[in-house]
Parts: sequence; structure tokens; C-alpha cells
Amino acid sequence: MPPARLFFLALGLLLTACTSSPPPRKGLVVLRRTIPSLVIDLRYATSDNITRRPLYPADMPCLLRASTAQKLKKAQSRLRAQGYGLKIWDAWRPTEVHQRLYSRGARTGLFLDPARGWSRHCGGISVDATLVDREGRELPMPTRFDEDLPHTASHHLPADPTLRRHVTLLHDAMTAAGFKALPGEWWHFDDLDFLYRPMPVIKAADLSITLPE
Repeated sequence: MPPARLFFLALGLLLTACTSSPPPRKGLVVLRRTIPSLVIDLRYATSDNITRRPLYPADMPCLLRASTAQKLKKAQSRLRAQGYGLKIWDAWRPTEVHQRLYSRGARTGLFLDPARGWSRHCGGISVDATLVDREGRELPMPTRFDEDLPHTASHHLPADPTLRRHVTLLHDAMTAAGFKALPGEWWHFDDLDFLYRPMPVIKAADLSITLPE
């Protein structure tokens, strides 16, 4: 093949690669690509949440900071080896959505007052997760997601041996991978590397994501 033709062929391949690469996401990665075996059920993309209305668009991507996603991958690998897996209820949360959650659920104590600071979800360094079996079926846990009860505390060990085993499996996997459970919520885990080092929060507008009205 003539050298000139080789040059233009290589240039065409390079331009194709550039135009097909995903847009920048402020350091966030798509969990479905990073950990394909995850079950993802973003509750705020449905009406099954404290506000009783979708807060995310139906096609909302499940995103986390890249290094936090790698920790989640380790937790998933550990659980998969034991015959279990993770279901993700929430990961990165736009600041606009957190404001709406606080406005509706401030009385529950589940949502940090934005006047005092933003949830670590808004920086992409926290995840809400539960346990599933090998087929991806959600397993019984002490409470429902975002349930405002004393039993949601992560240190509360249920009397029921099955629930106790499920919570222990989840927490052991997440802790071993580098997360810390939030004391008040058994499903919420923060990336230990950023626990005392706040990350910049990310708005939906920063990623050109249009939220429901």
C-alpha cells in the first residue's frame, strides 16, 4: 500500500476513535460498563422513593468516581465468589436532586441539610447498596431503602439469623474493599479515601443531564 494511503487510513482511524469516545464526566465512570455484573435499580429514577415521584430521568446513568468504582468492583468480586452480588440503589446524586430530597425528607434525618454541606453522593464517592443472590434477586434485609426507623442503623444486628447473615455479608465485603458504613443507614457506604477529604460536588447541569420537573 502506498505510504500516502497508509497515512490517510491511519488519520481516519484516529479521527473515528476521537469522535466515538465518551464525553468527559467530571471524573465519573459508568458503573454498568465498569462492573457489568452489578444489578442497578436507581430508586430515584422511579416513584418508589420518599418523594413518590421520579427525580432522575428514566435513562439516568449510574455513575461513581473512578477510584471509588474500583473499590466497588472489589466488593462485587468478593460477593460473587460467595454466591452473592450487589444491587445499587443510588450512586452519584446531582445536587439538584439532593436539595429536593432534603426539602421533602428533612424530618427523617436521612438527608444532609445543603446549608451545612452536601452529601458525599454528590461528589460520586458514596453508594447505596443491598445484597442479591447469584441470579440477581434481592435478598431480605432489616428494612426497606430510605426507611425512617431505628432499625436502619448499620450497627443494629437483627435477631433474625438470615437478616443478620445478609447484613454481615454486605458490610464485610464493602469494608474489605475500602468503604465505611454510615452509622444511621445499613445501605449507605462512603469511600474511606475521601471520608475526611471533601470532593467537589457535581450538578446534573455539569453533565448536561435534564432532570424531571
